[in-house]
Amino acid sequence: MSEPRKPIFGFLWPKPDPNAPVDGDYRQVRRVRITPRGPIRVAALILGAILLTILTGTSIVASASAGLSPITLLVSAVCASLLVLVLRGWVVGTYVTDAGISVETTWRHTVVPWSEVASISTASQRCPFLGLPLPVTADRSVIEVSDGRRIATHVYAASPDLWLRPEAHDIAVDRLATWLGER
Repeated sequence: MSEPRKPIFGFLWPKPDPNAPVDGDYRQVRRVRITPRGPIRVAALILGAILLTILTGTSIVASASAGLSPITLLVSAVCASLLVLVLRGWVVGTYVTDAGISVETTWRHTVVPWSEVASISTASQRCPFLGLPLPVTADRSVIEVSDGRRIATHVYAASPDLWLRPEAHDIAVDRLATWLGER
């Protein structure tokens, strides 16, 4: 009874271990998100989860009362697809550890060790507006790998995490530069 209560969704924002060592041997092994989830991303994901719950509940009630039909199977397939998209929406972002940098997109996971990162630059380029397939011109940070590849990060001014928050964009760019500078 004397234990503190844990939040229901506490796994989404884990707290650091207070008993972890903080000396020269300290290693950051847990991935740290460069840009925190912005208000637009959180609102869209919560709204998506609510709509998905309503759609899934309706599909379950319809299939239980009318039996399996092609329409209920189609709605179930749509619900499963939307569930994957909503869950991936919570994970999408740019992460760093002491080992390297990781870029999570909806369909791909790219990890680059710090030893292979040549530089991180910021340039004005075409980016998706709020994560949607609507291209706009915005400042975006790009990882330049030593083999010549360029990997776009989620640190751009029109992202759902940083849109209309220029100070948050500047902080995220500085965080990337700091992580690269410490290697």
